[in-house]
Amino acid sequence: MSTGLAGRITIREVAADAGLSISTVSRALTGARVVAPDIVERVRKSANRLGYRADSVARSLRTQRTDTLGLVIPDITNPFFPALVQAIEHAARTQGQSVLIVDADNDPQVERAALYTLLDRRVDAVLISPAHATESLEALAETARVVPTIQVDRVIDEALPWVRVNQSQPIDEIVGRLRSGGREHFAFVGQSSTMATSFEREGAFATLMENAFPEQSLRVVRGTLTAASADVAVQQIMRDWPETDAIICANDIIAVRVLQELRSSMQRRNVAVSGFDDTLIAEAMGLTSVRQPVDALASAALAAASGVPGVSLHVELFSTVIFRTSTS
Repeated sequence: MSTGLAGRITIREVAADAGLSISTVSRALTGARVVAPDIVERVRKSANRLGYRADSVARSLRTQRTDTLGLVIPDITNPFFPALVQAIEHAARTQGQSVLIVDADNDPQVERAALYTLLDRRVDAVLISPAHATESLEALAETARVVPTIQVDRVIDEALPWVRVNQSQPIDEIVGRLRSGGREHFAFVGQSSTMATSFEREGAFATLMENAFPEQSLRVVRGTLTAASADVAVQQIMRDWPETDAIICANDIIAVRVLQELRSSMQRRNVAVSGFDDTLIAEAMGLTSVRQPVDALASAALAAASGVPGVSLHVELFSTVIFRTSTS
């Protein structure tokens, strides 16, 4: 037997079918108190036979929880974030939670409105990868005063809970591998943006270069995620630092375009190129890239959002560098 919304089966009908009191059925369905296993099984069979579905609104009123998480990402077109969204949804589903997802479109004002909407929806917690290193701070703090708020991947407020990936480790690994292969002149192509991860990657590169090659000038070019910008970046590097034999890029989008420009350029030499995020296009292009632990990010973020005692609210994870032909 099954019904639509208009003819929704009630707990009273389940109790009548099972030959039990409403209170006993309620306890068996919610697990609020211990009920004998045979009674639980009896209630389950009646509920399944009648097509009973628990009233989530009523349950949330009783428990003060909606079993819903808010997830705010800065840019759904960035190939890293669909993978992160999928991992968070999968992890939430195993815990009986649903996820409301909002794309901030790299706009702090859109992000702020999204956070207010999620709070109006009474989400139990918010997971957010902030859109802006400074302009997202106020709305982030306001949200954190209402519900558990976890920064995922991008961290702009060290005092609030966060789950992120160490950005220095993979750059150290890439540079170390390339140095062992004889490369000595490194450049970095980053973004003209306020992305926290881009800042961190550029900073990690600068620190490493200062320690490993103190006699060399720092080769850093910033641009946008466009083919034209990549062309300009490559041209600038080859003009200002013609001895460059390796280019590390802040993400795969930039790296692929840099690689394409190098391959089509009449000035092309054997220049190694690496990216970040290990997207599908990286594999297709033979691009060395950094595979971030998105599943572990998702699990750690949900654990931090749960508020379970003993769960760390600051978690740093490590990546795996996938070496391919672009650095051989």
